[in-house]
Amino acid sequence: MWISKYFVYFVIFSCMGWIYESIFCTVKSGSWQNRGFLYGPVCPIYGVGAATIMALMDWFTSQNQGEISYTWWQVFLVAFFGSIVLEYVTSWGLEKLFHAYWWDYSDVPLNINGRVCFPASVGFGVAGLLVIYVIAPVTRDATTWITPILMELFSLIFMALLAADATLTVSALTGFERNVAAMEEALNQHMEQFVSTVQQRSQAAGEALEEKKQAASDRLAEERLRFIRESLERVTKRMGSGHRAALNRVKGFKGYGTERKSKIRNIFHQTVKKYRKSGEQA
Repeated sequence: MWISKYFVYFVIFSCMGWIYESIFCTVKSGSWQNRGFLYGPVCPIYGVGAATIMALMDWFTSQNQGEISYTWWQVFLVAFFGSIVLEYVTSWGLEKLFHAYWWDYSDVPLNINGRVCFPASVGFGVAGLLVIYVIAPVTRDATTWITPILMELFSLIFMALLAADATLTVSALTGFERNVAAMEEALNQHMEQFVSTVQQRSQAAGEALEEKKQAASDRLAEERLRFIRESLERVTKRMGSGHRAALNRVKGFKGYGTERKSKIRNIFHQTVKKYRKSGEQA
């Protein structure tokens, strides 16, 4: 029963986190920003953090026969240090799995590898106080009508929805990497044929050695970029709106693999960002 209860709280707090993130980033950028890792209106990292600190404070209270046994500064420190661990581990894990990142604090003072930073951690510490002293009591009062059976049912429904959402998101990200690898291979084959054609034409035209080198270098760069962009635009148009939406939420991709693959990955990501969910060009 308690697992279902806190799982429902996790979903509620994840939705709250998504609302906050989307509003904040929309106001900051001046255009609508659909934030979060998943496709649906949830930011799981907020749900995990809020539900965890709520469960910890409830446990501390239960150990003291129902009396509140913690102070506000203890709540702040738990939220502060907990957010550092949660953000860093989550960022590192997502980067290792998908070579991508959803936030970057590199330009913020007192950051650690762009994954966490002091100002954001302080903000999460304050958010922990809001959760314990404001949001959690309201959430408990708002869910008192839910019977144990309904709580179990809601948790199963939410779990199924999140599983489907995660499947879609992971499919989009793994499909992205497969397309990048396929594009790198196709580009290598295309450029081999193109180089052979350029060499034959240069020899037939009787160009001087330096002229041939410069002309070949310029042609190769132009053809490489043209082939990548046109091919990726075709791939992007064939993608489902759900996959495009999932990729649009990614802030950027790390340079894993060859330099060429890294360049393709970044161009691909920018190409996807040009399209709206409907598939129309922005």
